[in-house]
Amino acid sequence: MAVLNVKTNKRRGESNFSGGINTEQLTMDVADTESTDEYGWDTDNYPSLTTRKGKTSYGASGGAQTRMIASLGNAQLLRAVGGTIQRDNSGTWTTIGSMTDAYFDTANFEVDGVPSIIFVNGVDAPRYWNGTTFATLGGTPPVGNYITADPSRVFIAKGDVLYFCGFQQPADWSSAENSGSVEYYTFAGGDITALYGYRDIKYLFKRDSMAGLYGVNYFDYKIVEISNSIGCVSNRTVQEVNGRLIFLGQNDVYQFTEGNPTPIGSKVRSYLNRINQAQIDKCNAFSDEHRYYLNLVIDGASEPNIRLVFDTRYNIWRVCALGETFRAGEQFNNVLYVGDASGQTYKVNTGTTDNGAAIPWLVTSKAFDEGIGEAEKEYKELHLQGNFPDGTTLTVSVSMADRGESFVPISYNPLGTGSVSLNKNLIIPLDTIPLTYWMRYRVAGTGPVSIYDLQRYFKVCRVQH
Repeated sequence: MAVLNVKTNKRRGESNFSGGINTEQLTMDVADTESTDEYGWDTDNYPSLTTRKGKTSYGASGGAQTRMIASLGNAQLLRAVGGTIQRDNSGTWTTIGSMTDAYFDTANFEVDGVPSIIFVNGVDAPRYWNGTTFATLGGTPPVGNYITADPSRVFIAKGDVLYFCGFQQPADWSSAENSGSVEYYTFAGGDITALYGYRDIKYLFKRDSMAGLYGVNYFDYKIVEISNSIGCVSNRTVQEVNGRLIFLGQNDVYQFTEGNPTPIGSKVRSYLNRINQAQIDKCNAFSDEHRYYLNLVIDGASEPNIRLVFDTRYNIWRVCALGETFRAGEQFNNVLYVGDASGQTYKVNTGTTDNGAAIPWLVTSKAFDEGIGEAEKEYKELHLQGNFPDGTTLTVSVSMADRGESFVPISYNPLGTGSVSLNKNLIIPLDTIPLTYWMRYRVAGTGPVSIYDLQRYFKVCRVQH
C-alpha cells in the first residue's frame, strides 16, 4: 500500500467573522471569515464581532399592536397603537386622535401654511396633525394606503392609481390641470404595494414590478417602468439608507440607486426562504442612516421574530436578535425608536442590556477541512482573543459534522479561571474530540463581548491509499 506523507507538524488556522453571516452556500464553501449561524450581533466596532447594543422601554405600552412610529418633522415623535394616535412628551404618550385600527403611512407637508403630518390607512379619510390640532384633511382626497410628498404636492396611492393634489394645496384633489391621477398599469395587474419618494422621483411598486413617476406637474407626469419582474412585498420594508433605496422583494432584498435594482440578500437566503407568506405584510424595516434593520416573520410565527441588519458601509449581513416582534421604527433626532406587537415602544441601539436582561448571542463557524479534505486532523487548541467584561458568560462546543446540530460542549470554562481581564487570550483545549476530517466550532453566551480573532491549532495525519 502506497503512503502519501503529509507533514505532521502543528498547524495553525484563524478566522475573525468579519465577513458576516452566509446561509446561502454549503458550510464547506463559506469563507473563513463568515459565520453559518448566529444571533445577537451588530456591526459596531467592525471588523471585530461585537454584541449588539441593547434596548430600553420608552414610556408605557399602548396596549395594542404598533401600527406606526413616525415624526412631525424634528418636533414631535408619534405612534399609532391600534387605532389610537399618540404623541410623545418625554416618555409620556398623550392621545391626539384616532382612526380605524389598520397600518398607517405618513408624509410631512404644510396644511393651511402650518407644518403637519398626514395619515392614511386605506380605510378612513386622510387625517392630519399640525402639533396642536388633529383633523380630517379637506377636499376629496383618496382613501389610499400609501402616501408620500415633495415640496410641491402630496401623492396618495389607492389600488393601482397614484393621485396627486394641486400645487401646494393638500386639500385640493379636483382642480383641473393642477391635481389629477396616473394609473400604474402592468400586464400582470394588481394593486400598488409600496410608494416612496427618493431623489425627487416617486417610486411605485407592485409585488412583481417597479416604476417611477417622472415630471414636475400635471402636464408632464408620466410613469416609467424600471422592472417588470422585481417589486416590493411590503411598503413597510422600504427605507432610504446611506443614499440608496432598500426594500424586500418576492425573492430577495434589493438596493436601488437609479438604474436597475440590485439583489443583496444572498447571504441571508435561508431566512428569506422561510418567510411566512401569510404574514408577509408584517415584515418591516427601519434604519439608522448606515444600517438597514429588517424584521421578518419566519417559519410558523405570526409576528416578526428575527431582526437582520445590512450595513451599507461594509456590505455584510448580521443577525441582531430573535423574538422581538418589532412592527415599526423611526430615527428621530438621532435616536432610534421602535414599537412591537403589544404596543410597547423602545429606544434601541442603546446600553448593554435588554431592559436589564443580558443579551444572548451565538456564532457558528464554517466546517474547516484545513485545505486537505482527505486527511484526518487532530485538533489541539482553540485560542480566542477578545474583550470579555465581568458578568459575561461563554461556552464553546465543537462538531465533527459539516452540518446539523451535533455539537459537543468542551468541558472547560475559560471565564471561570479567575478574574476576567479585558482583551484576555482564552485558550480552550480541544483534546477531547476524536480524529476528524473537518471541524466546526460554536461560541455562545450572554452579555457584552467583542471577539477579535480565533486561532485553531491541529496536526494533519498521514493519508493512505
